[in-house]
Amino acid sequence: MVAVSLTDAGGPGTAPMIEHQDQDAEHGRGLGMVSAIAHPVVVHDSEAGHIITAELFTDAGRGGHPC
Repeated sequence: MVAVSLTDAGGPGTAPMIEHQDQDAEHGRGLGMVSAIAHPVVVHDSEAGHIITAELFTDAGRGGHPC
């Protein structure tokens, strides 16, 4: 498994969310794409912003999607 974490420095009340965006949307697709291949995707609040952690399986035979 590979775990990836990143910090979104957005202000309070702007926590990243996994949402379906229509094809003309200019923003908001990244987390949806990550959630399609990762399990789980977790958003934590921190003093620096929001920390998003995604776990990607490297072996598709374990129930995850290959990365």
